[in-house]
Amino acid sequence: MEFDFPSVIIDLNSSTTKAGISTFDTPTLSLPSVYSKQSSSEDSPYVFGDDLDLHPSNDIYTMFNEGLIYNWDAMTNYWRHIYSELNLKDTSELPLIITENVWNTKKNRTKAVQVAFEELEVPIFSILKRQICTAYSVSRPSAVVVVDIDEDLVSVTPISNGKVLNKGIQRTKFGGDFLSLFSLDFIQKHYPEKGADIDEALIPRQFKSSSGMSESFKRYQISATLKEFRESILSTSLKKIDPYQTEMPQETQIYLSHTAVGQMESKHFELPNREIIKDIGIDQFKLADPLFRPYEYSKVLPQKLNLSQDSLGLANLVFNSMKNLGGTGDLYLKLLNNIVLTGSATNIPNIEQRLAQDLRMFIQDYSIATFLSPDLIDRNNDVWIGANILASSSIGDFDNLFMSKEEYNENGEDYALEKFK
Repeated sequence: MEFDFPSVIIDLNSSTTKAGISTFDTPTLSLPSVYSKQSSSEDSPYVFGDDLDLHPSNDIYTMFNEGLIYNWDAMTNYWRHIYSELNLKDTSELPLIITENVWNTKKNRTKAVQVAFEELEVPIFSILKRQICTAYSVSRPSAVVVVDIDEDLVSVTPISNGKVLNKGIQRTKFGGDFLSLFSLDFIQKHYPEKGADIDEALIPRQFKSSSGMSESFKRYQISATLKEFRESILSTSLKKIDPYQTEMPQETQIYLSHTAVGQMESKHFELPNREIIKDIGIDQFKLADPLFRPYEYSKVLPQKLNLSQDSLGLANLVFNSMKNLGGTGDLYLKLLNNIVLTGSATNIPNIEQRLAQDLRMFIQDYSIATFLSPDLIDRNNDVWIGANILASSSIGDFDNLFMSKEEYNENGEDYALEKFK
């Protein structure tokens, strides 16, 4: 099966969804993967995208849990909204390509096929693995370890010859949202006005006069401010930092002295209410370290997270992934030289160097090389770009990647599950 006309590509992710037409090199839509509704009315319309901010009294809801879709009523409306935003009035005109995480369930995959063919009535449909798409986007499908650091999840997926090595899949919840807990605690402790309501300081200015703001809308906006804080302030130390440490590790100081930075610079952050958190020094590094040492840092938070001692940080996840594979030395050699970092929380400076440093403490018999695309646009869109590459006639195997509505009507859901397994 081949076709030479455009497809709709939707990269479904729990933090941000990217969508566009395959004739473009990058997606034209980037939407938060949430929706809002009036809590007092079941019949109230779904609100998506930029319109979320227009309804502060609405409640904000998610559509994903652990990287998997759980709210299909909302998701179906979400897909229709995406078509509308792409100025596509008829969902039955173009093929549809969506992405899924490699740990997706058969039940979810079946529901996606049903929605695509029975509700949207698309003519041709495909489900691609997000992590394989990333491998294609960075031209490493033959051997790669995809380390996806997103807001709600961190996952490690080894891939060889374009296939996922399922034994090596690892994931935890210690991603960007986890770091936001420490950022919030830091801001609370260093806010100029002691004892003030920190929530009010973190709500964006345009909502200060909003009356009747729902609690979930408030949390949603505060999380956006905390993400901005992380992106502006956090840096990664090349060596671990203990939660109560007051001086930088010597190796990190030496590294900084040989870069354009020269030495550790204190940073400042202006809150939405114009108060300034000043002179952020070693904490800009300490606030990133929970990615690598979640258990040790969880003990310093005022709220009790009750993490177990074997809660895995970033390097431990990769090490466990390799250990579980039980592969050959040649496979390890290839994989460990192609560790690719992706995801919305990878913009912390030196994160890939720190991962390599930590891994070398566990793995001494193999060389280790990490890759993080320096182009932020490519990095943020790598799954969508990879899906576009994989689905092109020059790369993809259309008979295996795509399914027509006629095939679905003739062969049913079991056939679809076998095709998209």
